[in-house]
Amino acid sequence: MLQCLLHLFLFAGATLASPLLKRDSSTSLLELDVNVDVTSEHVVHFDLVVSEGMYNPDGAKERMVYFMNGKFASEKWVVDEGDTVEIHLTSNISQPFTLHGHGIEQVGTPWMDGVPGVTQPMIKPGATYTYRFAVDQHGLYHLHAHSKAMQDDGLFLGLFVRPSLTNDRPFAQISSDPDDIAQLIAAESDTETFLINDWRHYRSDDITTIWHSSNVEPLCVQSILINGQGSTVCPSAEELAVLADARGFGNVTELGCLPITSPIINPPSEGFGVQSDISVIPDDLWKTCNTAGVDNPLYTVTVDSAATSWAVFSFINAGGLWEQFVSIDEHPMYVFEVEGEYVNVSEPVSVVSLISGQRVSVAVKLDKDAGSSYTIRVVSNVVPQMISGYAILQYAGDAEELVKPAAGYPALPTSTASISYSGALLTTEDGLDANATLFDVSGPAAAPYIANPPPSSDEVKQTLFFDMSRPNATIWAINNTGLPQGLYEDNEGPLIWDSVWKEVLEAADNNDGPLAGTPLLMAKSVYVVPEKDSVVDLVFLVPDQNSPPHPIHKHFNKFWVTGSGTGHFNWSTVAEAAAEIPENFNFVNPPVRDGFNTPVAKSASGGSWLALRYIADEPGPMTVHCHITQHAAGGMVAVILQAMDQLQVPAEYAESSSS
Repeated sequence: MLQCLLHLFLFAGATLASPLLKRDSSTSLLELDVNVDVTSEHVVHFDLVVSEGMYNPDGAKERMVYFMNGKFASEKWVVDEGDTVEIHLTSNISQPFTLHGHGIEQVGTPWMDGVPGVTQPMIKPGATYTYRFAVDQHGLYHLHAHSKAMQDDGLFLGLFVRPSLTNDRPFAQISSDPDDIAQLIAAESDTETFLINDWRHYRSDDITTIWHSSNVEPLCVQSILINGQGSTVCPSAEELAVLADARGFGNVTELGCLPITSPIINPPSEGFGVQSDISVIPDDLWKTCNTAGVDNPLYTVTVDSAATSWAVFSFINAGGLWEQFVSIDEHPMYVFEVEGEYVNVSEPVSVVSLISGQRVSVAVKLDKDAGSSYTIRVVSNVVPQMISGYAILQYAGDAEELVKPAAGYPALPTSTASISYSGALLTTEDGLDANATLFDVSGPAAAPYIANPPPSSDEVKQTLFFDMSRPNATIWAINNTGLPQGLYEDNEGPLIWDSVWKEVLEAADNNDGPLAGTPLLMAKSVYVVPEKDSVVDLVFLVPDQNSPPHPIHKHFNKFWVTGSGTGHFNWSTVAEAAAEIPENFNFVNPPVRDGFNTPVAKSASGGSWLALRYIADEPGPMTVHCHITQHAAGGMVAVILQAMDQLQVPAEYAESSSS
């Protein structure tokens, strides 16, 4: 059976929200407003109405967005570990879409994974759909659209799964005081969730149109939102010039963006700058900064240090573009959970990083005065743009007056930052008592709290390679191919249907059947793992194209991050590579994730690579892709058909169920 067949797919982004039930700008911990009805033991029912309308979340420009139960980018649900979640979804929007449970393992329910053309058909305008799945895991998760780039328009929500009290937590590594541990457990159950997304003043469909008509990928955002709120930030030209000079990538625009003429944005080569037309790109998408939104209200979370000494905050990067740094002024953060896995928490850090789709939970000591305020900073950690967004941590009591740090900024607390507007970690030379620190996503503190080594290399049944390339300005591809979305979204049925996946395998194996010779089969981004419970290595190869990191997200179960490096991967297996460069691998207790960045790939170093290991324990079509929405929509997606002959889809999902 062919190991590498074709690229079939899928992606899109999402967000769920609306201005009809707008949250107050000052919200206390875990103040939920959802329609929840627990009608039977362990089954939690949610009614979800997805609608669309005009909205202006950053105060600078109104545009069409999506709402979840009347809320924009701020709907958050809470369930308990072991619950079954049932979502009765009604679509009141004009575009078809699906809803993916990002990080939900879908044990026994692969048809609930929410990928159009792969695990289900599209949910059509005016239709209803029921999602039902168990959550035998804990932590923060992300439900978002997986169609086109609709996530970037607000079609997403947060799902926090409270952990069972029987779980072994790492809190004793934060404090040995029994009172602290008890308060940490209580704070975890009352976690405050932050949905973070980069925001543009243009719809995702408009971004795609501009991208294809200009032949230049749009790489600027206008603001950063936190729980659906935020402001534009327009630093002075003088401040931006100083920051740009320190970074060393060239001058920037009012938006902090590299100019469109930069070779980083628009390489002067065939397929890129040679065919570009920058005249069709609006100035306010990359050049000018709209000061009308500078004073827009910021999201505020209120804590009460008289009631507890600890708070737990969970952050999701729900945006589809930039990696974000998160920092809370004067509040070190103990990272104890990443993507639903307790980690080996040790020393607190000043800054945590979040790639697209990633979730991190931190414990924060509440040791400040009543009424005091502190800035929560979100800073994009990317080359094409310098931009920050803000929220406020407010201690209960008479609040301090907020102050504009400079023209072009919103009013903020006068607290001491650990990170600059450009994303640089501050040091003692900047006036800090100690240098700011960043959580190392691959270091000892990122390892599972309870050791969880991967299966040995001797157990690996298959090694699948993914060539992460960019053939031209409008395509991001796996294995040098990119499929128009119509090839999967317009299919009569999704891959999970017997009639579809059997035709795919027939065409691939025997060059026979209705799919033989079609563009779908000629692509190289569908793979086959025939045996259930096979141990599989995934190796992502990033060529020497000065490529950015790709936040790889794998659906269904998690993977072990076993290795990474720069240069070419010149081996046929991970075992061979580990024998020659053991320093690049960790088989003892590596991070366990559902999302992880490929290393930056530079031409001078010959590119980069990332090795992941997982167990194919769930029959069905499993999706793996770059989580940057423009990359996924541009073709950087693959599907792995796992033990399909053992898949049994319930009748109601084995037939068209979009109505």
